[in-house]
Amino acid sequence: MIKLNVWGGAGEHGRSAYLLSGSRYRLLLDCGVKKEGSGEYPLIEPDVVPQLDAVLLSHAHEDHSVAIPLLYKLGYQGEVWTTRKTQEQLTTYFRAWRSHMERAGHILPYDESDEQCIRYRFLEDEAERGCWFELFPGLSAIWGRSGHLAGSVWFGLQMEGKRILYSGDYTSESMVLQADDVAISFGQADREPIPSLPSAQLDLAIIDAAYGTDRDTQADKLRQLEQVISKTLRCGGKVLLPVPAVGRGQEMILWARQHFSDVPLVVEQKLVEGMKQLQRASDWLKEQGERVIGGMPAEKISEFLGGEGWNKVGTAEERSKWLKTYGASLWFIPDGMMQSSLARWYHGEWTSDAKNLILLTGHTAGGTFAHQLLENPQQYGMCSVRKVRYKVHQGWQDVEYMLNRVSARHNVLVHTDLAETERLSQRLLGGLFRPKADIDLLSPGDELIF
Repeated sequence: MIKLNVWGGAGEHGRSAYLLSGSRYRLLLDCGVKKEGSGEYPLIEPDVVPQLDAVLLSHAHEDHSVAIPLLYKLGYQGEVWTTRKTQEQLTTYFRAWRSHMERAGHILPYDESDEQCIRYRFLEDEAERGCWFELFPGLSAIWGRSGHLAGSVWFGLQMEGKRILYSGDYTSESMVLQADDVAISFGQADREPIPSLPSAQLDLAIIDAAYGTDRDTQADKLRQLEQVISKTLRCGGKVLLPVPAVGRGQEMILWARQHFSDVPLVVEQKLVEGMKQLQRASDWLKEQGERVIGGMPAEKISEFLGGEGWNKVGTAEERSKWLKTYGASLWFIPDGMMQSSLARWYHGEWTSDAKNLILLTGHTAGGTFAHQLLENPQQYGMCSVRKVRYKVHQGWQDVEYMLNRVSARHNVLVHTDLAETERLSQRLLGGLFRPKADIDLLSPGDELIF
C-alpha cells in the first residue's frame, strides 16, 4: 500500500508538490510555489520533512522548484534528484523569486543559506534516459525528457510492487525540445514489457492537464498567433510579447523570425542569453527539422544568434533608439506575467497608442500585472491586450492520448483549477476513447491510497 498526499498542484495551477509514502520510503515529487498574494507555498507537513528519503525535481520553473529551500529550513537532510541543466537554471529562479517577494514587500520563509544547503544527484550520472536504475534498495526509477524546458523530465517509479508515472510538465508539441514517450518506457506500447516489471497496467499516473478542455493543437495556436500579430502589424502597430526568460520565449522567437522575416524584431538581452543556454543544451533538442521554424532546431538557433536582421537590447538608450526607429515591429521581453519594472516600462511605452498590442501567451497568475491587464485593459491605457496560448502543457486531446497509452488504475490530472479539471474528466469519461480506469479528482490536502 502506498499513500499519495497532495501538498499542492492538483486542483490548482502552481505549487506542485506530491508526497508518496510507502512502508519503507517517502518521496516528494517537486516542491514549488504560486505567485498569488504573498506567495502560496505547498501544504508541507513539517514533521514529515525530516523523514523524506528523496526529492525528485522535474524542472526549474518556480511553481515546481523554489519551495525546495524551505524543506532544508525544516530539516530535510536528503538529496534533490534532477538533471544538470535544471540545476544550472535554479540559481536564476531562486534569485527571481527573492526579487519578486522583495518587490511585493513580503518575507521569504527561508534564508539564502538554505538554498546553499541543497545537495543534488544528477539523473544522467545514474542512468541514461529510458533506462531503469535503483534509486534505493527495492525502489527503481526511470526518467525521460518531457519537452517542456531544457532539462525538464518525467519520472517513473517502481515502489513496493506499484508502478507510478509522474509526467511533470509535459508536451510532445514543442518545435524545439524533444519529449520521450512515457508509454514505451513503461513497456506499454509496441515493445515487450520491461524485464523485472509485471506487464499489468500502472497503478498511479499523475498527469499534466494544465490546458483542461482546450482541444487545440500547437498548429492551431500558431495560426491564431499569426493572425493576431499580422492584424496589428498591418495597422502599423508594435507587438509586445512578454515571455519567461527561459522556455517558450526562445521557441517563439525562432518561429517569429521564420514567419515575419521582413518585420523588425527586437529581443531583450536576457532572452538572448536564454537562447545561448538552449544552444548549449543539445541533448534536449529535437534531432529532426520543424517546418514551422525552418529547419533543425540546433541549426536554426545557431543561424539566429550569428545572423542579422534583428536587434538585441539591454539598455534604456538602446530601447529608446529602436522605439523611435521602428513602427510596426515585434518586441520580445522577459517576464511573462509583467511584474518587473522593465515590463511596466514597456507597458508605459505601448499604452499611449491604440494600434499597439500586448500579446500574452502563457499562464497569468491572479493578482499579477498581466492578469490585471487581461481583466480590465481599458483601465491601464489605450493599447490592446490579448491572450493566445503557445502550448507548453497538455490539453484535452493530449491527456486523452496519454491516459490510454499508459493505462493506469488511478489517474490524477493536475496543474489546472478543480472546476476545469472536473469538466475535463467528465468529457474524457464520456468520450469515444474514454480511459480504462477512474480519474481521481484531488485538491491540495487530499489523500489517495492505492
